[in-house]
Amino acid sequence: MELSYEIVELVPRFVFRTARNTSASSESVIVTISDGSLTGMGEAAPSRFYGEDTESVVAYLERMRPGVEHAAHESELMAILTSRGGTEDPAARASLEIAAHDMMGRRYHMPLYRHFDLDPSDMPHSTISIGLDSPKVMLEKAREVEGFPLLKIKLDSKIDLSIVERIKEATGASVTVDANCAWGPDEAIEKVAALAEIGVELVEQPVAADDIDGLRRVTESADVPVYADESCPTSAHLPRVADAVDGIVIKLMKCGGLLDAVRMATLARERGLGTMIGCMMESSLALTASAHIAPLMDYADLDGGFLLSNDPFDGMRIDRGRIVLPEGDGLGVRPAVGGA
Repeated sequence: MELSYEIVELVPRFVFRTARNTSASSESVIVTISDGSLTGMGEAAPSRFYGEDTESVVAYLERMRPGVEHAAHESELMAILTSRGGTEDPAARASLEIAAHDMMGRRYHMPLYRHFDLDPSDMPHSTISIGLDSPKVMLEKAREVEGFPLLKIKLDSKIDLSIVERIKEATGASVTVDANCAWGPDEAIEKVAALAEIGVELVEQPVAADDIDGLRRVTESADVPVYADESCPTSAHLPRVADAVDGIVIKLMKCGGLLDAVRMATLARERGLGTMIGCMMESSLALTASAHIAPLMDYADLDGGFLLSNDPFDGMRIDRGRIVLPEGDGLGVRPAVGGA
């Protein structure tokens, strides 16, 4: 098989800020594999938080090039990826695995969700994220998406929690909150209690990623579900958080692809944990891959393409919170008309 890739810049419609970083743009690596008659596409949206950038993704792809070119079939490529294992280079690994699944779906003339025996009618609604900003701007952003049933509000240690109540009242939407590791355990216990009184549906990652004891303390004191995101990158990390949270956030770019994402969802369900399928700043290529397995999840946060000003692909759409998959085999993703 042949391997090619290109780096694309993704630009959000607004500068997007969380407690951990601020992003005016980001780079993704778009990967294509081909056997001469069929192609498959994948995407790596690397995060420095997980030790990756575009240079490391390209280096990984070049290391994998001999194995890719030796593989005669996408199933051989997936076998190679599975045999390598590990938790390093997750976004880079995900890009090849997504491309292999896309090619497989095209070969057997079926959408990807069918490969996983899933029903799109079981799809949860997607949240729309309201990034950190001044309370006035956050309220304005929330009003722009009025009519969406579920909003995710980014918080840090400085912003007043009253913005959550104001957004909830102004839009009539249900809300979740994501602190992105911003609080210490004592502060988190206090703030999560206040958020429970406001009526949020859940709180993501209130404390530092490696503070599992703090996460457990917050969960035990909370009257609202607490989900681990940064604390649980892969299925290998799930046992360490299983008794410390009520649920986990699953992202292809941190777990290494669709197979481990499905594994995480299955293990979480067996342990009585809730699940959310999430995303980084990604184009509709990687987002659509996540959307195909979203019927496995309790929640979805796949708004990356909705927030972009230059999405280079036509794939999944969000219609008032409802995730709509594209028609077609594999991912069903196509280049956007006119480009990015």
